[in-house]
Order: sequence, then C-alpha cells, then structure tokens
Amino acid sequence: MLKKFQYDLFVIGGGAGGLASSKASALLGKKVGMADFATPSPHATTWGTGGTCVNVGCVPTKLMPFSARMGEIRKDQIAAGYQGIESEGKHNWKQLIETVQKHIKELNVRQESSLKDHGIEYYNKFAKFIDRHTIELTDLKGEKEIISAKNIIVCVGSRPMLYEDPKLVITSEDVFQQTTPPGKTLVIGASYVGLECAGFIHGFGYDTTVLVRTRVMRNFDQEMASKVEGYMSDNGIKFVKRALLQSISAVDNGKRRLVKWVRDGVVEEDIYDTVLYGIGRQASTKQLNLEPIGVKIDARNYKIIADDYDRTTVDNIYAIGDCCLNRLEYTPIAVMAGRKLAKRLYGNSNEIMDYADVATTIYTPIEYGCIGLSEERAQQKYGQDGIKIYRSHFKPLQWSFRQRDDAKYCGGKLIVHKESDRIIGFHYVGPEAAEVTQGFAVAMKMKCTKRDFDNTVSIHPSLAEEMILMK
Repeated sequence: MLKKFQYDLFVIGGGAGGLASSKASALLGKKVGMADFATPSPHATTWGTGGTCVNVGCVPTKLMPFSARMGEIRKDQIAAGYQGIESEGKHNWKQLIETVQKHIKELNVRQESSLKDHGIEYYNKFAKFIDRHTIELTDLKGEKEIISAKNIIVCVGSRPMLYEDPKLVITSEDVFQQTTPPGKTLVIGASYVGLECAGFIHGFGYDTTVLVRTRVMRNFDQEMASKVEGYMSDNGIKFVKRALLQSISAVDNGKRRLVKWVRDGVVEEDIYDTVLYGIGRQASTKQLNLEPIGVKIDARNYKIIADDYDRTTVDNIYAIGDCCLNRLEYTPIAVMAGRKLAKRLYGNSNEIMDYADVATTIYTPIEYGCIGLSEERAQQKYGQDGIKIYRSHFKPLQWSFRQRDDAKYCGGKLIVHKESDRIIGFHYVGPEAAEVTQGFAVAMKMKCTKRDFDNTVSIHPSLAEEMILMK
C-alpha cells in the first residue's frame, strides 16, 4: 500500500532557488509546501522571504553602490554646467538604510503574496529532517509540528563565516540594516563581496581599508581584478596586502575595535569604528540533520553532494543553489536550476542545468562583468599556446566632462580558443558592466566566435562596442 504524504513536494529555503522550484512545481499541479527561516546573526539581523539575494545580497548590493555614486555624479553635473550644487552636502546613512530596507520589505511582501497566489503553503519556521520523508518544523516560540512529503528540495543557501568572537565584527548581512554610520571601517578579506562593501562604504565618505591575505578576488581573472583594485586604490581605498589577521579586541568602552595583523613578519595595528568580516561563506546545512538520514555532505564547507540532476545520496531528496558542492554561487543559477528540477520531477523533462558560460557582474566602484573562463583557467584547460588574448583600453565618453586619470583602469578582454576561434572568456571593467555583459552571454551560449564579433557592426558611441572592436 502506497504511503500518503501531506505534500507532493516540500521545499526547505525561501531564497531564489526555493521560490523558483516551488512555484514551477505548483504550476505543474503539485501540492507544495515551503519552510523558510533566517536564523538571526550575532547582531540580531534577520529578514523576510527572498533569501540572501533580496535581503542581504544582490538587491541592496546594487542599491548601495548606486547611491554611493551620487557624489561622483554631482562633480559631473558641475562640469556640465549645472549651478547651485557646488556644496559638498552631507550624507545621511540612517536615511539611506531606511530607504533600502523599505524597498526590501516591499519585495518580501510581494514574494509571500506570490507564494499564496500559487497555492503554496508557507511556514516561517526552522526545518529539520526526522527521516527521508518527514520534517520537523519549529517556530520562534519553540512550538513544533511534523509534516511529510514525497519529494524534498533543500535550498538553504549559505551564510558568512564568523569570526571567533562574532560580536566584535559585522558581516555583509549586518551592514545593510545597521542604522549607525560605519565610520572608519576595516574590511577583512578581498572577496568580491568584501570589495563591494568596501566600495560603497568609502563612496559615502568613510575611511576604508581592505585587509588582503593573498590575492584580490582570487577566483576571477587576475588581470581584471588588478584593474578593480587599482581603481579603488587610486580613489582612496587602502589595501593592506600580504596581511595575516592576528587579533581583534574592543577598546573605548566597547565602541571601537583594535585590530592587529602580521605583514612581512612585523605586527601592525590600527583602531576602527567598524570591522566587516568577509573571508567567505559556508553552507547553511549544519542543523538540518542531513547526514543521519543518509545525505552526504562535504566535511570542509558543509555543502551537499548532488549529481548533475540535483539528486543527493537519498533518492527523494534534492539540493540546488549555494548549499550544493561545485555550484556557482549566483542567484540566477539557483533560479534556473530550480525551474529545471521542477520540470524534471513533474513536467516530463530531462534537461539539466548548464553551468558553462554563466555571466555575472561585480558591483565594485568600477564594475566588472565576466562570462566563461578567466585567463588562468583557460591556460589550465587549453595550455598557453592553445588560446589567444585580445585586449582593449578605453575612456568612457560619459567620463569626458572632467579630467579623470582613473579611466586607465577601464578595459575589455576576450579569451579565444585558437583551434575553434570560439570565445571562451569575456571580461569587461568599466561603467554599467551588467548591461554591457548580459547580451554577450547569449552570444557565448550560442558558441560565438571571434569572427562573429568581427563581422558585427557596433553601436557608436557605446561602451559595449569596445568588446566588439578588438583586433
């Protein structure tokens, strides 16, 4: 006799992947439930439906740098003839945070409303496996209930790694809700998230330093990463390189932080109002009770091991998004993976996610968009003699209102596979990187060649034409 389950599908995690997979499954006629609960950070930061992207990731990370650029825009306005705006003015950090949070809360409400419209039963509760089909849900009061489901998708994402005393530092999760101005800030770690945060904090006028242990944005093309670093450095952000963090302690009655690090064998120190810890992220799987029911997890980063079809080692439990091993940690990937999984489960599809030639953009003060392989990865895969590199350097036309030395960091780079002439790496550093990069992602998915670029008539004047005209 077949066992009857409460749900056809239950989704653990209300981020991008969870929302996409649950809605797609509901549209295919399945009864779907979802549990979503953001465990508060050490600074009591929590949030609503939408996961990292909506609440503490993509959305505020785009809004904050946009706001920070207003000061640069004012300088251009003066050069363009606008009068009466010569005063530097004063930035109100609290008002900015309130504005950003207002928009985020609107998105939270919209997401919950969309779940309801799709007939998905939503639980703002913490989920933990009892067995492969049974989940225990716990609310903020500690009250529990048990649900069952035939299939379960785990898409709980990841959270920032914490310092040994997390009360001494904040993370990228806290900075978007902190209404107190950051003041003099140290960012520990040169990941793209760390550089984005350093960029907008400095853009609002706060003294900002980045502590770098090895390389800046080490998983990206290093030539282009050096352009981003150079631009930020020339515009006043300090980089302390080859530095190993030694200690962080509270001073001035707990109001400030004394940070010590070792560089070239010498101990250095400084005092900061805010220390933002950004050395990486970790999958949010520890408390799910996955291993006792047979789901294998990588011991180093707690990521779930899943195959190309998103199946875990338990055949009715699936995993997508940032909590999975060997997946690119980008929101649109989780969205597409979630939809494809739902169609495989309930829509007679056998199509799997293609992780090649995925476009992304880093919202640093000078933006960086890329698709495909870095030069380093291309050399590893095809050898130095198997690829050809094209480069361009340009000054954006919109930067011509005033003399800007930092235009030297704008540039494009194409990596071409010699034998096939196919473009295998696309890299752009300059304004509006996301808008420049997105269309080229379609071309690269269609296996475009350098000859295709050469035969394309460019739009002039434009930023994107710089990527077409390389010789």
